[in-house]
Amino acid sequence: MSQQDVDPNELETKGYWLRKFRMAKTMKTLELMVPKALDTHYGNAKVEAAIYLAECQRERELETGVLLNR
Repeated sequence: MSQQDVDPNELETKGYWLRKFRMAKTMKTLELMVPKALDTHYGNAKVEAAIYLAECQRERELETGVLLNR
């Protein structure tokens, strides 16, 4: 499913972005994913906030060694 197929309200949730960012198994991959997502949704404050929150959570998960396959 591409981002065009996603309900716009779902893009505003941290959970949606956290599921996307959990594909990143290293910090380097996460560092590549986040700016791309922010560039794509530039100007939409609610989506940008959800991206930042999900990024912070995923960083903590990677630092503590939590690797989820969901």
